[in-house]
Amino acid sequence: MKNNLKRNTRIKLISLLSAIVLWMYVMAIVDPEDTKLFENIPVTVTNAEELQDDDLVVYPETDLVADIYITGKLSDLQKISEENIHIYGSINNPIEGKNYLYLKVNTTKQVSYEFKSDFIVVKLEKLVHQEKNINPEIIGEYKDDVDTVILQQSIVNISGPRVLTDQVDYINATVQVDSKNKDKLNKRVKLIPVGTDGKEVKGVNLDIKTINAEVTFLEEKQVPINIQLKDENVDTKAYELTPEVIMIKGKKEVLDKINYINTQKIDSTDIGVSQKIDLIIPEGVTTEETTTIVKLKDEESLIQRLIYNNSEIELRNNTHEIKALDLNIPDSINVEVQLDDENTKLSKSDISLYIDLENGYDETKEYLIRYESDTSFKNVKIIPSTVGK
Repeated sequence: MKNNLKRNTRIKLISLLSAIVLWMYVMAIVDPEDTKLFENIPVTVTNAEELQDDDLVVYPETDLVADIYITGKLSDLQKISEENIHIYGSINNPIEGKNYLYLKVNTTKQVSYEFKSDFIVVKLEKLVHQEKNINPEIIGEYKDDVDTVILQQSIVNISGPRVLTDQVDYINATVQVDSKNKDKLNKRVKLIPVGTDGKEVKGVNLDIKTINAEVTFLEEKQVPINIQLKDENVDTKAYELTPEVIMIKGKKEVLDKINYINTQKIDSTDIGVSQKIDLIIPEGVTTEETTTIVKLKDEESLIQRLIYNNSEIELRNNTHEIKALDLNIPDSINVEVQLDDENTKLSKSDISLYIDLENGYDETKEYLIRYESDTSFKNVKIIPSTVGK
């Protein structure tokens, strides 16, 4: 058995050596021909400078590549790699639009070649130069405090394929304002071509990529709030405001002219316990506070509240026998009375509520709820003060 295995090994070894000798003979003596495919070989445009002189560029930008079959002796093919193959071509009589790039190749004379396609379709676009306005966009924590943004320049030159430059609406310069340590802030900002949709137009060249921007901030000033009453005979000192002062922002020349902020004119009889009043904010000024609370000083100890139902409202001069339901008088009417003396105690019998229908009844009108009393007090507020409609 062992002798048989030894004899098989010798036979196998002899067969292997014979195959190697035969292969060496074929390669050295016969050297057969073969064909090999090389794919995605880069293509060089030989008249690229001519295209640039004519203001033409390849668009859309793509890698120009070609596939090539190379045929030759097996020994020669083994010496060829993708780095040894140089495919080139020129665009004759280039025009804007579709052009044909006819292919050629530099190879050794020992081989022949054939392209999968003898040409490549190349689309050319006109290279356009334009001027576009630069528009600053302010973002960041302190964007609302910015007064002015002065850019190093207001326009920039752009260039690129016509199909792209036509999409550019303006050049965006985003100014990020996240600090406010000084009156001015200098920043270097990036320029981005933007279309009408607000998105970046890629593929467009700018003659400069960034510019300087100088940011100045609005000034701040604290001023008191001035209450305005419709009745000039009422002493405003009897009222207090919350807040009494506000912080306003604006240009220095505007703030210098403002010493206080007025409230809207209000009727003292409508204030009652308290009332929120809008402030009159001058043009060119901003503030976080737009309202203030107006109330009488120490009014809580002097305020008494009474509640009436609709049957307790007298309808005077009611010749047409109008009912409370016709006037939409609610079931509950609140009366707030500010007394002269905190020791005074009121009851509903001390104040009579009534509606005067002397001029007749009109369902499209509102009617004022009035009051009568023999008791002396500072102020009365009736809620609601009108009915009807």
